[in-house]
Amino acid sequence: MTKILIIEDTVSLRENITDALELEGFEVIGADVGKIGIQMAKENLPDLILCDIMMPGMDGYDVLQLLKSEDGELQIPFIFITALAERENFRAGMELGADDYLIKPFTIYELLKAINTRLAKSKSIEKRIKLQIEEIESELKSKISELLEQIKNQKTIIEDISATNTEVIGKLNENQTELMQEALRLIEINTTMQNMAKQLSAELQKKGIAEEQRQVLVDLKNKIQKKSVLLNSLTTFQLKFNQTYPNFISNLFIQFPQLTQQDTIIISAIFVNLDTLQLSLILGISPESVRKSKYRLKQKLSLGKHIDLTEFIHKLN
Repeated sequence: MTKILIIEDTVSLRENITDALELEGFEVIGADVGKIGIQMAKENLPDLILCDIMMPGMDGYDVLQLLKSEDGELQIPFIFITALAERENFRAGMELGADDYLIKPFTIYELLKAINTRLAKSKSIEKRIKLQIEEIESELKSKISELLEQIKNQKTIIEDISATNTEVIGKLNENQTELMQEALRLIEINTTMQNMAKQLSAELQKKGIAEEQRQVLVDLKNKIQKKSVLLNSLTTFQLKFNQTYPNFISNLFIQFPQLTQQDTIIISAIFVNLDTLQLSLILGISPESVRKSKYRLKQKLSLGKHIDLTEFIHKLN
């Protein structure tokens, strides 16, 4: 059921709107002041917000600004209810990101038309974003498949060696090969996502882009920058590492309980001989940030400046 939040300090108007919308099959929640309205928006995630402009304490402009400041680009359609019909007031609201205005007094027909128009537009944008996300995911899968195929074609014959043999440096068993494949896959995914984000930023800088198209690009960029695919891949990498070296991380935490999850990822990557650049691509940070992280890691491990971090980590297993 479509949920609508009404932020209106006039009780009779709020109740009349609520009754009319509930008759049309909407789920309606209401607030009489802006502060409560913002809290309800966070807790209930409505499909659309109707908000009065002139309210005591926090006015409608403040409500919209605060919602946008916390959400970056407000995803919820936002319609102002106002008795102000001056052009300046319209401009102020639209510049803040309002989707529409309803000027008091308005009819039920005008109310429903404004709501249905904005909901339809929102669904259209969501559908378009979903299709673009699916295209990106398909492209990522294709690139990952290509990368794994390259690794498979370039892979040398792996020698059978004893699990207790200490002379295994430079030779990979099956589990270690899978681990390296996962690391390279991470690098490819992160590089692809960074390139896509850069392309979207470049598109957003172009002049003459329609506002609706700009919103689609902004939404798409925000979704890419959340890096959910990357985070899932980092988890997979860590799981594969734990399968290959089942006691490594647990023993590490026994000796150094102050380590963070990122510390363990850096240590795992160093253990399988990934260099600074590869680490930066995996974590999505600059090589300089990786070097700083390594320096802080040495401090956590209480290593003197003459002790090599890589050699120390290789001796841990």
